[in-house]
Order: sequence, then C-alpha cells, then structure tokens
Amino acid sequence: MTTLDLTKLPDYLKHQRWFSGKAWPIKHVTVMDHAAVESGGCSFSLAVVEVIYELGSPERYLLPVHPSTEGVRDALESDECLRGLFDLIRTGGQVASASGRVQGEWIGGQDGLLALPASPEVRRLQVEQSNTSVVLGEKVILKIIRKLEAGVNPEHEVGRFLATKTSFRATPTLLGALHLEGAAGATLAVAHRFVPDATDGWKYTLDRLRQERAVGPRFQSEMRDLGTRLGELHLAFASATEEDPAFTPEPLLQEDLQRWSASIVGELGVTLADASRQNPELENRREDLIEHAKRLAQVPPSGQKIRIHGDLHLGQVLRANNQWIIFDFEGEPARSFTARREKYSALRDVAGMIRSFDYAEATVALEGGTPHERISTMRDAFVEGYRQVTRGAPFLPSDEDTFDVMLRAFELEKLLYEVRYEMQNRPDWVRIPLQALLRMEASK
Repeated sequence: MTTLDLTKLPDYLKHQRWFSGKAWPIKHVTVMDHAAVESGGCSFSLAVVEVIYELGSPERYLLPVHPSTEGVRDALESDECLRGLFDLIRTGGQVASASGRVQGEWIGGQDGLLALPASPEVRRLQVEQSNTSVVLGEKVILKIIRKLEAGVNPEHEVGRFLATKTSFRATPTLLGALHLEGAAGATLAVAHRFVPDATDGWKYTLDRLRQERAVGPRFQSEMRDLGTRLGELHLAFASATEEDPAFTPEPLLQEDLQRWSASIVGELGVTLADASRQNPELENRREDLIEHAKRLAQVPPSGQKIRIHGDLHLGQVLRANNQWIIFDFEGEPARSFTARREKYSALRDVAGMIRSFDYAEATVALEGGTPHERISTMRDAFVEGYRQVTRGAPFLPSDEDTFDVMLRAFELEKLLYEVRYEMQNRPDWVRIPLQALLRMEASK
C-alpha cells in the first residue's frame, strides 16, 4: 500500500458510481486497513479507506485496487481478480492485513460447489449503484460491498441464520462471505446462490396490472401466495431459540406500542407541516390521522417482536418457476446496522408490501392507464395468504381487531415516510401517498 497515492484518491472516488459522497467536498482520505491479496492469478490491494468531508460524518469504503500511474485502478475490472476474491470465500482462506486479517467463510457445503469450475465465467451486473455484483458460472452471485459500516451486517446475519438454522429456502441461499477482522472490521462481500430466469417482483406486478383490467383468479392466487411466502419467512424468523439471541422472539410490551405510536404521531406533525402547504385539505385531517396513530398505544399488547425483513416491497421479491422468492435483507439503507437489526412487529413487513401494491397501481395510472381500483383486491388476497399460514402464530396479535389496528398504524407510518421521500426526491409522485392518506381517512 505504500505505492498507493493518497492524494489522488479523492478524484478517483468521485468518478466511481458506487461512491455516495460526490456532492460533498473531501477534506482527506485515510487508509484504515489494507491487505495484499494474491489469489486466482491476480495480485491486488484490498484497502479500507475513511473519507473525511469538510462537513458531515466520515464514511468508509472498500477499495480493491492496483496502483497505477493515474493513482489507482479498480482491480475488479479484472475477471481474474474477481475470481481471486471469490476463491478466498469458497476456500475459507485468510490473508493478513495491517491490523487484522481478511477471512473467507463458506457455509454452502460441497453441494454449493458442484458444477462450478475452478475458473468460472464472470458476468457483471449493471443494475446496482452502491455495490458491485457479478454472476460466477451462472451459479453464484457475488456482491462486493463498497460502502462499509461498523457492526454486524444484517444481510450476512439473516442469510446465515436462514441457511443454517431454518428450512426456509424461498430466498437466494447464502453460500459464503468475506470479512475483515480487526479494528476496521466489516463484512466485505457476500455470495449467494444465483436464481436464473427470475423476474423482478415490481416489474412482474406492473406487467400484470397493465394487462388485466381486474385482478383475475390467477393474479389473485399469486398475491395470496406472496402473503403465504412472507408468513413462512416470519415463521422461520420466529423459530429461533435462545441459542440465537439476535433472532429469539421477545414479548411485545405496552411500552413498545406506546413508543411506536408516539413516533408515528411525531412523524405526522413533521410531515403534515410540510405537505399541508401544498395540500391544505390535509390539515383538516390532522386530528383524525393522529387518532389512527394513537389507537396503536391503546390496544392490549399481544404477540411478539421478531426479526423482520425491514424494507419489504415488490422490488425485494423475485418471481421464478411460478414461485415467489424474498431477497435483500440489508434493511433500510438510511438506518444504522443496529437499527436495522432491531426486532419489531411482523406487521411492519406486511404494511410495506401493501404500500407497494398502491405504488404499482399508481404507476400504471401515471403511464396513462386507467385505474381500476384493484388495490383492495390485491391487499385482501395478500393478507389472506399471510393469515392462513400464520394463524395461531405467537408473534401476531391474538385478536382480529388488534391485528387491524396495528396493521393500519404501520401503513400510516409507511405513508408518512413516502410523503417525505417524494417531496424531497420526486415531487410529481407525492400525490400517490397523499391520496392514500385521504383514502385511509375515508375508510375509517
């Protein structure tokens, strides 16, 4: 790493699509840890750098690089280097770093290596902005995590739990990972089984809504199956024993309901203060909406807090072989690892998916299609599938009224987040959650 020209790193970073700090002036870049990797016929440096900005919090990034006359060059442009990185994972290899070590972890067993040659073909994916993902031999998808965070990576933690402690397989199975152990410790990469010929759930649902004026029996059945799949995931999470404290269910207490309710009431105040300037009629709904949130604190506590997906929507599921597959357990990117790993009511995931149905219907309408009021049918089928497979589950409320109050409160919470997001990023879309807020009131 002594050959790495640190003065050229700011310019290098600002030209990388995965670098999120392009808008802020960089004060300096520091190498926190580094390792010299020689694997798969490729030699490169694996560096963890900390970017210090003129304003704002520092960020850490993973840089697999070669020194060059321009300063640095991305080693992952080389297929051989990508294979070398994967070899560390599938052999459980380790490389000493300046302050610790880089450690490969393989949990896929020998069957995870079947039909995968020693030098698999590399196919790069261009869909991600924040990480680098490649498909190896059309069997494994390797994601190199560019922006690093301290703490336990929830995607690795959840994937490992599902693969080793449960029978839930409706997800791309985690096969292995690469970790940096030491002062700058972090998960650097994860490898999952690749699902070929899979369709993104968002695209799949949009295509069905474009084609059908009403939710026909087939699509209704698919929505029911999606609810069933989510229920099976939650049952798997709730199956944890005391041997897995990060996943062991915990009693849902009155103070949890009060805390969540107060949080939603606070978000209502902030959100409506901004949104009412553009939509004055919202101000007339303020007290009714607050009442929706307060009802969450008034129901008798029942059920449990469990680990959940945490960022569930149609873009987080795949459709393959007429089955639904749930993936991407990173959680909400804007939250810390600690916050993403927090146990919560399972109904928060249910609410997230329901809100995604509304967005799908609204997207078709924005394209010029005619809205056909299909959301309630999709919602009912999805919830029916979820309820059928989770009936009697200890993590859910014991009565229907409490179930409905909690679900509506979490839908409201998601709606408020959507209003704030759209006002900041896509003002033309803010009408989608605003109209849903008004519909929620009308159906009280």
